[in-house]
Amino acid sequence: MNKRTKRWVLAGGGTAAVAVIVAGVMVVWSGGEPEAESKPDKVVAGPGVVAQEFTTALMSGQAGQAAAVTDAADAAGAAIARLQQGMPGTSYRAQLGRTPQVPDGTTTTTIDADVAWTLPGGVPLKYQTKLEMRLADDKWRVHWSPTVLHPQLTEGQSLAYTTTSGDGALVDRTGQPVPPGFAPTVMNSVRQSVGSLTGVPGWQVAIVDAAGTPVTVLQEQKAQTRQSMTVTLDPKTQAAAQTAVDQVGQAAVLVAIQPSNGEILAVAQNALADGQGPISLTGYFEPGSTFKVVTATAALTGGLATADTPVECPGEATIGTRQITNEDSFELGTVPLRRAFAASCNTSFSQLAATLPASALPDAAAYFGLASDFTVAGITTVTGKVPPAESVPARVEAGIGQGKVQTTPFGMALVAATVASGRTPVPQLIREIPTEGDRPAALPGGVTGALRSMMSDVVTGGTARELAAYGGVRGKTGTAQFGDGTRSHGWFIGYQGDLAFSVLVVEGGSSKVAVAATGTFLSGI
Repeated sequence: MNKRTKRWVLAGGGTAAVAVIVAGVMVVWSGGEPEAESKPDKVVAGPGVVAQEFTTALMSGQAGQAAAVTDAADAAGAAIARLQQGMPGTSYRAQLGRTPQVPDGTTTTTIDADVAWTLPGGVPLKYQTKLEMRLADDKWRVHWSPTVLHPQLTEGQSLAYTTTSGDGALVDRTGQPVPPGFAPTVMNSVRQSVGSLTGVPGWQVAIVDAAGTPVTVLQEQKAQTRQSMTVTLDPKTQAAAQTAVDQVGQAAVLVAIQPSNGEILAVAQNALADGQGPISLTGYFEPGSTFKVVTATAALTGGLATADTPVECPGEATIGTRQITNEDSFELGTVPLRRAFAASCNTSFSQLAATLPASALPDAAAYFGLASDFTVAGITTVTGKVPPAESVPARVEAGIGQGKVQTTPFGMALVAATVASGRTPVPQLIREIPTEGDRPAALPGGVTGALRSMMSDVVTGGTARELAAYGGVRGKTGTAQFGDGTRSHGWFIGYQGDLAFSVLVVEGGSSKVAVAATGTFLSGI
């Protein structure tokens, strides 16, 4: 065989057969003529393949793709999208069961699916469902029904994962969370007192209706809830108190209490007062003429006088070894005790105090809580120091709130609250934690009415006339000298309805600045 013949045999392979691949189709020629090209049957994706497309799209969060292989794409797409929105932070997995044999001519079949959701925190939610497959127009489709998502779903329903907080909250008396910066004089210590209010959150997976209302709870974990704590402070009263003291040029504080139950409504200090610490609650100051409420009580309970008993009110008087002077040396002559009280006549009350027993003023002060040791949850408080006055000079000074008598703004708010209610209320700041301490005895019969009447006269015709316009205000002014006697604190204590309060302006010079601050306070509530 020559070389030319050999090359032909290798290239042609004889006349037995020639195979040519054209456009991916094997075409075989026998002899010298090719056979006609064969056409494959049309391939239809089986029900198992379509079911897998559906679940794979669900697992990847492709609502549109999942809906596209159903026989009701619009309804399915809307339902799947709602499911995804209702199950935030979760993941969906589905494992299909074996696809049944589908004989020729069969147009429906059913495929089982094991569904497993992974909820936040890795918690599983498992159930089984079925996918009904239908053949139409030579295409298998998932027959749409809400049960393909969960076997208990009906039209319009979906699944929803929701959480519930286990945290307690620190709220004010209106039920609203206490905002940052609110009543800083007390809230810092309140937060330390209540500690952490963080609980363990709970969760729930439920079937919900079209409005999102749970119909059937499928799985849940109850929250481990911490108790919320309620601070008795009233936002409106606190804001009015803060505004009032912030407008004062000296260190100023205001404490407000509800006489009927002792709940503390406001504790406010301006920046100058804050520089001296929580003086509204623990700062001792001479109470000045506001203490005449106590002196009058001692005289009334001791049988020395009634509200209408005539007393002398000279501009100046030497009582024992003490020289006592009224403000600007005013004099009234002989007037009923109530008139001397309204005008804040020092000479009258010093003379009354001089005739009292040594323990009379401490005993009277005890009716107003000034000898009480209350343990109020959330804050540290003190009320007053009223020691027995063994000598006449000591009683003369004590009778007008000078000498060794000292009280706190908190204590004087209790004094006003006592007159308003007839008995010292037990102060409270956190409703869920009772205050420790014994409640003082009620004021003796007749004393409460007399004090209320006298304190009304202070506003209607006495040293606090500026407050008459606010209606129903009763109180007592006070100018309290301290140190070498050249400087004075300004006070006003009083009540209006079920609101009792005390206002102190440190080194205010007189009670006038405290009365003005009180007016600002009352105008804001």
